[in-house]
Amino acid sequence: MSKWVKRSVKVICWLAGVIVLLMAGCFAMLNTSWLQNKLLEETTALLTEKLETKVKIDSVSIDLLTLDAKLYRLDIEDRQQRKMLLLDYLKADVDLWPLLNDEFRISQVKVKGVKAHLIKLPKDSLSPDTVANFQFLIDTFKSDKKKSKEKLPTDSIKKKKKLDLTIDDARVEDIHVVFNNDTASLGKLSVSISRKGTLKGQVENLRGCWSRFNKKGVLVTNEALVTSLKYTEEDSLRLIELSRVNFKTDNHRPRKNTGKPKRGFFDVGHFNIWADMKICVDKIEQGNVHGWLREFTAQDSVTGMDITKLQCEVLANKEGLVLSDVVVCQKNTELRFALGKLKFPNKKAGTKLSYVTSTITGHTYLKDISRSFAPVLRNFSLPLDLKTRMEGDDEGMRFRDVRVTRPGGLLSIKADGYITGLKNKYDLKVHFDVHEAIIKGGEKERLINQFVVKKFMMKQLHALGTIHYTGSFNVLWKKEEFQGKIRTQVGDIQFYFALDENNKYVFGNAKANDIKLGTVLDMSSIGPVSVTADFKFDISKPRTAVMRRKLGGKLPIGEVKAHVFEASYSFVKVRNVDVNIVSNGAIAEGDLQAPGSFADLSCTFSFTNTNELQKMKIKPKMRINLFRSKSSDDEKAAKKAAKDEEKQRKADEKAAKKAAKEEKKALEKQRKAEEKAAKKAAKEEKKAEKKKRKEEEKQRKAAEKAAKDAA
Repeated sequence: MSKWVKRSVKVICWLAGVIVLLMAGCFAMLNTSWLQNKLLEETTALLTEKLETKVKIDSVSIDLLTLDAKLYRLDIEDRQQRKMLLLDYLKADVDLWPLLNDEFRISQVKVKGVKAHLIKLPKDSLSPDTVANFQFLIDTFKSDKKKSKEKLPTDSIKKKKKLDLTIDDARVEDIHVVFNNDTASLGKLSVSISRKGTLKGQVENLRGCWSRFNKKGVLVTNEALVTSLKYTEEDSLRLIELSRVNFKTDNHRPRKNTGKPKRGFFDVGHFNIWADMKICVDKIEQGNVHGWLREFTAQDSVTGMDITKLQCEVLANKEGLVLSDVVVCQKNTELRFALGKLKFPNKKAGTKLSYVTSTITGHTYLKDISRSFAPVLRNFSLPLDLKTRMEGDDEGMRFRDVRVTRPGGLLSIKADGYITGLKNKYDLKVHFDVHEAIIKGGEKERLINQFVVKKFMMKQLHALGTIHYTGSFNVLWKKEEFQGKIRTQVGDIQFYFALDENNKYVFGNAKANDIKLGTVLDMSSIGPVSVTADFKFDISKPRTAVMRRKLGGKLPIGEVKAHVFEASYSFVKVRNVDVNIVSNGAIAEGDLQAPGSFADLSCTFSFTNTNELQKMKIKPKMRINLFRSKSSDDEKAAKKAAKDEEKQRKADEKAAKKAAKEEKKALEKQRKAEEKAAKKAAKEEKKAEKKKRKEEEKQRKAAEKAAKDAA
């Protein structure tokens, strides 16, 4: 080998060594903390100048050999010198080789300790924060992006190849965000992509708290918690599992059933629901989502809501939901329906929220809904089989082909009904038409014994035998009405009665033709009776309690006025007999008047126990009419009837006026209370807002003073 060749090889090796040493020196210098801190200072100054606010980074560590980057303590203020964003720690591991294929792959990202305070108040607010305090960040980087696009030629933009960003594993911990007065926090989030491209993720302790004023001006505080959320992909299925999900709401007012033991605990102003669920999704395409709600349980221990099972198939889009094979279970209740459709409201199309179901079937124990809606049902443990179809909107509901039965045909009800006025309790109306109701044998007593109420005339009820009923009932605000016809083995009865919840009375009337009253009262001497009667009973606990303390007794308190068209007692037949019965709770006293052609028969009677009417005390009276003409008797009877009718009419008018006055008074009282509460809430909000503005103004002046002092 010639000397020239040897020298050339030596020079090349020397140059290669120098280049390697220079590269190693550059890498070593770039990896030194001094140079990285110098670059950090320049970057921080550049960001501070660009964002026009204070930006601070404690330290940055970059390893160029492994391409690991770490950032410690990033602190950004908004343009009012308030702490806006704080990040404790960020780490990113970058894979170098995928860059050759125009792919920017980050094998792992870890973020820990983020605190953000974001502010954006409504435009009608007097505060300067009507523009979001983070808007300057968006505007800055958005404008940079636009400028960079404007500088590049159109051809270069088209030919530029897209750089794909891939993150294999991301972990986020300890996140806290405040937006105005709302707060949100995240304990942990982890997301990873497998080699097959399937996604897997988990969220732990996701919390949120927000407060809003409702339409009535009442401040309502809401809290939500997702203790655990797991997301996995298996083949074409997406599986979502949520554990210990909590939703809590509080309107800072007493519950609606406070001091009202007969009212249920359900109150939209007070919820504390815990739920668990498993969801499976197989298709997400063209705005449609298809999947299954495989498991769902929810419980609110205060209201008594307890859903032990909810399953269905779901097809969702922007227009609504289609539910299939729905199963809803409570502790002793199970309901099913094959298809349900829910349509979302659309202001542009002018459509409201609406829903419809196919036939709902199942069995229920009414005690399952007792704590929530009707404490009077807390002992109702008789199973009922149910069948109906339901449809409705945000203002009302309609039930068609309602069927309620008991095993063995002991109870059978066929009905249709509707509910209107759901948005305003004063307009609420529940109406059902009962086409047929059959109650056999001792089922009447079993049904009544499910209620914790005082039971009167149970023996007489049993004597009616099987009952067939057709009629209707209405449930209104502070009033319930029932009417119809009852067919029994002792005769038929037409009736109307109502519960006046305002004045606490039960009143109504009844009419019967040839009813076997002797069989009902266990008094064989009494034959068939044709009668019409009006009744009124006191159901006010305070009023009746006073009478109970004074007199004792177990009878209802009230009065009955009856007109007997025809009746017989032993061998005596009477017509057009007037009967008045007044009960004070301890003793019932009656007066019977039977005018005749030759003599007027009358008697007074009294009893203390409805189960022993055959032992009642009777004092008969008789007046001879030898010198009185029949016409005068008829005239007197007509006058008396007209007088009684006029008296009754005036009494009814007076009672109606009083009831209307009381109802109007109650409505006015409720309206004033709601207005007062709304004004108070608005005043408190205004006061709090004024206080907040003063505090911010004080802080601003203090900051300006501090800045001047520093200058």
